[in-house]
Amino acid sequence: MSIFKQIDRRNNMTKQLTVLISGGTSGVGKAIAKSFAQRNADVTLIGRNVARAQQAVTELQQLTGNPNISYLIGDLADKRANQKLADEFKLTHAHLDVLVNSAGSIPKTATENINLNLRSHYWLTHNLVDLLSAAPTMAHVFIITGMPLAIYLGPIYERQNTLLDRGLWLLTHKTLLVRLLADQLSSHHVAVNALFPGGVQSNLSSWNQSVSNNEVLAAARVVTDPQLQTITGGFFSDKARSISLNHRKYSVARAKKILTPYL
Repeated sequence: MSIFKQIDRRNNMTKQLTVLISGGTSGVGKAIAKSFAQRNADVTLIGRNVARAQQAVTELQQLTGNPNISYLIGDLADKRANQKLADEFKLTHAHLDVLVNSAGSIPKTATENINLNLRSHYWLTHNLVDLLSAAPTMAHVFIITGMPLAIYLGPIYERQNTLLDRGLWLLTHKTLLVRLLADQLSSHHVAVNALFPGGVQSNLSSWNQSVSNNEVLAAARVVTDPQLQTITGGFFSDKARSISLNHRKYSVARAKKILTPYL
């Protein structure tokens, strides 16, 4: 049975969302932060550079008129620092409605790929599962990923010798992580989905630097659309459309087998 399913909704009343976004001080994460800030959400950004975080908060507050934007600083790829960030967030928040795992990089090494692009998302999500479970309506976890076609066609293998290898490893293993987390958190009434943000201006690559777009509206649409907000274990496009993937290739059983050695 596929993990791609729908969870029964709780009574969904209008409320201020509490949102936490890793990698939220620039690029895709910042664009997603703006979309939630425009909806008057309480938004916290996670970054590694204080000056950049302060600048991002000021800019978002000015752009949206929302004063409820703050930041936390730490290295999510370090397990202890990841836990410390979660603990700091819990000091000021009793629940969490939306967690966006956007922090990531074009990996230069296999170790960087595993720690930042895979483990950091798993650790942060589990470190915050109590706050996600405490959300008054269904909580949402998003893992930001890449082109759906590459994920559909790309083979799942463990070698990371070249940049292409590491890129395919990143995309396929993030998708497996979505399946695994969706299965693990289903009893907590938490939806977990992958999200392709489309082309967004950032410093991630020379191509991203040339892109003019700085809007990512899909996550906020999924969270607020009654027809989408109960889906878990799925994959959403930058237009908030549900994308079908091969559920035998990306099954829960396969996710457990492949990811357990890393996690």
